[in-house]
Amino acid sequence: MHIRLIKLFLALAPLPVIGGAFLRGAMKLAGPYKNRRMLVNLSRRAFVSPDADIACPDLHIGQQAFIDDYVTIYAHRDGGRVHIGDYSSIQRFSILETIRGGEITIGQRTHIQAGCNLTAALGSIHIGDHVQLAPRCALYPYQHGISDLTTPISQQPITTKGDIIIEDDAWLGVSVIVMDGVTIGRGAVIGAGAVVTKDIPPRAIAVGAPAKVVGYRDDRAAD
Repeated sequence: MHIRLIKLFLALAPLPVIGGAFLRGAMKLAGPYKNRRMLVNLSRRAFVSPDADIACPDLHIGQQAFIDDYVTIYAHRDGGRVHIGDYSSIQRFSILETIRGGEITIGQRTHIQAGCNLTAALGSIHIGDHVQLAPRCALYPYQHGISDLTTPISQQPITTKGDIIIEDDAWLGVSVIVMDGVTIGRGAVIGAGAVVTKDIPPRAIAVGAPAKVVGYRDDRAAD
């Protein structure tokens, strides 16, 4: 009966005016936080929380993707598109922001955990399939200029060394920071708290600030 009622509420959720009340009813019945992932399985549609803050004209949310409470997806007037692939999830308090032509693309079955910050300014952020970002990861494909000592840093132009690319099946631990121009190879693992300033090879294990390769998942020795 419980599941039947959720399905009924989800079927009524697209209705104008009153649909929002049915969606919130389904959310309450499903339970808190990640319990609500069931809603995409029951409805076979994407789920976007009514408490998400979204202002992005060029936004694509894939089949059965999940956008949690208090997620922010924001494009400045000069910001690029945001694409979230099928079956992927963005958990609460994460921010996806585009500015100065930057774009964010996220592949299929990728999971962005709570409190992550993805800001694509000048450069773009491209995340593959089956990628895991642990809580509070931050991806910044740009930096502030600092060379002019007569001008406040906040007023100096931003620069970029290029896009951030995270290939399929990579895993970033808690509070990893990734800087501009970095590619993290397929299947790589980045330890908690690392600051990634250079490319990481496929299947490598990297830790530290700046991040250094300390081993490989296939038992190769690190350089």
